[in-house]
Amino acid sequence: MNEPAVVSDPSAADARLYELVRESPFALLLVRLSDSELLEVSRPLEVWAQRSRAELIGMRMLDYVVDREVAHRSLSLLAAGVLDAYTRRPVYNRPDGSTQAFEARFTVCADQSPRRTAVAMILPDESEPPAAMSLHAPPVGGEVSVLGTVDSHWVIDRVTSDVTTLLGHPASEVLGRSALDLVHPEDVASVLLLAAYAGERPAGTCGRVRIRTADDDWILCRVGLHPLAGQGPLAFAFALSPITATHTSDGPRARELEEHLRRIAREIAASGVAALSTTMPTSIEMPELSRLTSREYEIVVRLASGDRVPSIARGLFLSESTVRNHLTSVYRKVGVHSQDQLLARLHAIA
Repeated sequence: MNEPAVVSDPSAADARLYELVRESPFALLLVRLSDSELLEVSRPLEVWAQRSRAELIGMRMLDYVVDREVAHRSLSLLAAGVLDAYTRRPVYNRPDGSTQAFEARFTVCADQSPRRTAVAMILPDESEPPAAMSLHAPPVGGEVSVLGTVDSHWVIDRVTSDVTTLLGHPASEVLGRSALDLVHPEDVASVLLLAAYAGERPAGTCGRVRIRTADDDWILCRVGLHPLAGQGPLAFAFALSPITATHTSDGPRARELEEHLRRIAREIAASGVAALSTTMPTSIEMPELSRLTSREYEIVVRLASGDRVPSIARGLFLSESTVRNHLTSVYRKVGVHSQDQLLARLHAIA
């Protein structure tokens, strides 16, 4: 989808990926493509496999599945760049001699060159295939952009009010929730891979992900991720916006989508959200912040970072009067009457 990243420190990206897989609440494994050796697993994967992490690490996946040749060819296609992802329904040989059918969604680490590893999400075969769930139509009336942050445990601790328009979830219901709970099970591995390699690109990275709506449908979104300054290696700023039906077709529309994906990575960097450190409280600490729109939040972040109206207007390509109008709305939502009062409130909590 995107051009391969130039990884300045491969070990840093690899370390993030290992930790993201290990700490995931889903049954995930990290597999080496060349020989199918398991490099890392999550706790739910240990429970499902009925083997400890110590037993699983170093195990060759091909030695424990039926139809090894098919599995080997599939991994080879990932390594060769023919496929970025695929879903299989193999059979696993359990330690007690029984067998277990399951569904596995493999997603390659496409930013690696050459491709070395893939993340697999394991789902019991008897579960309802996620692909059968319907995709929800995106909101009408223009594009919606949601800004927010997740902490090092993937808990959403900041989110803008646009999340209600996009997904139907009130911001208060999203705050404090694991971001991965809102991601389609088949797309969890993709999100973790984006997160692992986001730090290797100046503008972060971006991709396409299905997100759960309040009606338990799914909406296809483009997501941008950028490491959150000063908050640890696994904390991220994110931006979401819907992908319309016209964006998913081939030809010029597909190229338009790719440009949108690149643009959202640039926008999240330009918004200033990724530069948050101690200048802004979280929305959990200050719930009024979750009432702000994405544009209002961008302005407040810049204000808290020391910018003033003229420079904010230049940075966001807005008129000064538009910035002041947004600030008036912010004051009303936060319950203050001036910039000084707003900054005092923000800094008192932060």
